[in-house]
Amino acid sequence: MIKLTELSDFARKQLARKRKFALVNNGTKKSGNKINESGDLEIELTGKEVKELDMIFKKFDSDLNMVLQTNLDEKVKPEYTKMSSAELEEMGVAITIDKSILDGIEEILELGKEAKDWYREMNEKILEAFGDSDGALFLILLAIFSPSMKLEQNLKAAARTFHGIKKDLSNPETKEKLEQIMEMKPSEVHSSLFPEMMTFKALENIRNPGSMKPNLLRVLKLYKSSGYNLKPKDAAREISKHMEPTGLVSKTSIISAEKLFSFTLNLLDPDFAFENGWVPVTMDTWMGSFFYPMLNKKQKSKLLAKEANYVYMAKLTQELAGKYGMTPPEFQAAIWVGLIKKERGENYDNTFLTAIDKNLKKLNIKIEEIKNADNFFKRAIAIVGDRGIR
Repeated sequence: MIKLTELSDFARKQLARKRKFALVNNGTKKSGNKINESGDLEIELTGKEVKELDMIFKKFDSDLNMVLQTNLDEKVKPEYTKMSSAELEEMGVAITIDKSILDGIEEILELGKEAKDWYREMNEKILEAFGDSDGALFLILLAIFSPSMKLEQNLKAAARTFHGIKKDLSNPETKEKLEQIMEMKPSEVHSSLFPEMMTFKALENIRNPGSMKPNLLRVLKLYKSSGYNLKPKDAAREISKHMEPTGLVSKTSIISAEKLFSFTLNLLDPDFAFENGWVPVTMDTWMGSFFYPMLNKKQKSKLLAKEANYVYMAKLTQELAGKYGMTPPEFQAAIWVGLIKKERGENYDNTFLTAIDKNLKKLNIKIEEIKNADNFFKRAIAIVGDRGIR
């Protein structure tokens, strides 16, 4: 923490590098503000003014020094994605794992080995059922509706939203109104609009508008920008533009939050990799349980929210995957299902087919009745999406 008595020296050192503001602590105020050669306005403050600002920030439980570091220094964050797990450990930006957890890794991989192709199978089955454009949309919906949902709940939400979108777009009147909402910024969609928004089939399945509507609205805008002909690899490429070298998803991202961002890319293109070699890996609480078994759920959630620690776990996954002859998404899927089976029993089934079966049973439909139908997956998802056979 920098004391006020040290503030002027701190500011001068920053000015030498950034020259965005000029803060002086000599008790006098020079007349007029200057425009430096970079075109930035230089604002000169007296020591008294600096103290006044500090008092204002303290009233709001904030810290003027942090503002100075942001505005003056604007430090470029390290490009965590270009570092190894060992380098991240040395920097002290992540909680180093206890290497003893790796002693039992073979057991977990053995339990989950049949699930290693989970992303590829999901991708292939959905694209085969719906084609590239509708398939890409469905895969993205499956990703953004995944938080805090079991797979069968996730499937139902995605299926109903998918069919809601298709119905709204098939009606000229609702299409026009929905497109107007698509063009709005998420920040412009206030709670007063929710009742009207919920009249759209595309939006009525949003359980938590505050957290889910921004992602869905941005996805719909992406879908519209493609002329409603979205290709999986094109969608992955467009979404991937919004990841920063730190591992953080930018504020302009179509998909918010690192976990959802990676999950979306894994589903759209299981072989996707960034130009710098970084491979998106879905780090969820199960992976948090693998790397940090001593932490509780709340602690793991906090850990995943820190970009450096998220990248650290993803990097460990990438490094370990190579040692076991898998791609990072394959390794993550195997660990994910292996951990679940270790906790809930070896017969635990977490497949897409099981998720469909559970949803059909709730609609009093036996999977055997339609299993031999042409394009089974498309028909099954249509049934779930339409809440029954019509």
